[in-house]
Amino acid sequence: MEVAEKQTAYVFEGFRLNLAAASLEQGGQEVDLAPRAFEVLAFLLENRGRVVPKQELIEAVWKDTFVTDDALVQAITSIRRTLGDSAEQPRFIRTKARIGYQFIAAVEGGDDPPAETASEPLPVWVAPVSRRRARFFLVLIQAAYLIIYSATLIRLERASNVLGSLLGRIGLEGLALPVLVVLSLVGVAVRLYLLAAIAMDHPQTGRQFRRLFPLLFILDEIWAASPLLILEDYGLPVVLVLVPILAYAPFSQMTMVRSAYGPANKAD
Repeated sequence: MEVAEKQTAYVFEGFRLNLAAASLEQGGQEVDLAPRAFEVLAFLLENRGRVVPKQELIEAVWKDTFVTDDALVQAITSIRRTLGDSAEQPRFIRTKARIGYQFIAAVEGGDDPPAETASEPLPVWVAPVSRRRARFFLVLIQAAYLIIYSATLIRLERASNVLGSLLGRIGLEGLALPVLVVLSLVGVAVRLYLLAAIAMDHPQTGRQFRRLFPLLFILDEIWAASPLLILEDYGLPVVLVLVPILAYAPFSQMTMVRSAYGPANKAD
């Protein structure tokens, strides 16, 4: 199978990769892409007629530098995020499990991919909000939870008394204080971790969030009942408003993660 002839520039679906200028443009505007990720994309374009093995990509881009597959995965993730692509519904880069990657979009000015590698367009998941706004809302949600945890720890005695009165009905009032302390401290640790990952915009943030999601979901749904601790202070109407909002928060976080970091890339 022939490898596509090397071009000085590649144009594909509104993007233009210029090898001489080492730039990637969309609509005439240059878009940010890390140097290693740029080299990976360029190599895939140059070899778009075939599936490029992972080791070949690593040797071509990182040359004599020792790196693990994770460096390549991060580069692919960065490329997909920039192009608005995903592993599950690829428009540009298709993953061949345990083998490598292939550029599959039509490229102007070059050879078309062989017929056997062409793929029909698949529906692309469209983010409901922009990536920047999604990350902003994610930060707000984490900050809001930190406020809840901090308020609980500041008013720990009052909160434990309220929770103790509720648990006392089943003879577990002695657990109120340790339960609140553990849940608050675990919550603080998790939120600080997520805040740091979002702030640094690490390419694996989406994957890590999905790994944490089952535990995070349980934790958040437990905290959805926390407005009951302020029932005597603010009354039932306020509690009835806050509980559904907190119960929905885990789902809104997942939506924001999908918007900021794309659908789950299981094939990476």
